[in-house]
Amino acid sequence: MSSYFPKEELAWSKAPVQGGVDMDKSVIWEGDFDMRSAFFRMPKGMSIPTHTHPKWVQVLVLEGEIVIESEEDGLIRITAGGCYFVEPGDSHKETATQDTLVLVTQGEDRQMIK
Repeated sequence: MSSYFPKEELAWSKAPVQGGVDMDKSVIWEGDFDMRSAFFRMPKGMSIPTHTHPKWVQVLVLEGEIVIESEEDGLIRITAGGCYFVEPGDSHKETATQDTLVLVTQGEDRQMIK
């Protein structure tokens, strides 16, 4: 069965993310393929403190700009239309320099409920 998500029909809720930050989240997919995908909104100036993920994470910046800071790569700016991939265990910090909308797709990092 196909699923469609028109922008004006997205269902938003507050969700805690790494570092105790609450973000607006709209779930696209959580399920059968050991992955999940959701939109997240980051207002200008929002920062997610340095953290890691137990599995891979891919972030597509749809609107705005994010600065990613890591010990290995320094500061990297990703603007609308760009994306980045975080390997499991890679330490990084993310800060929105503008009001930003991202699509995050990642390997499930929690136990599946069947």
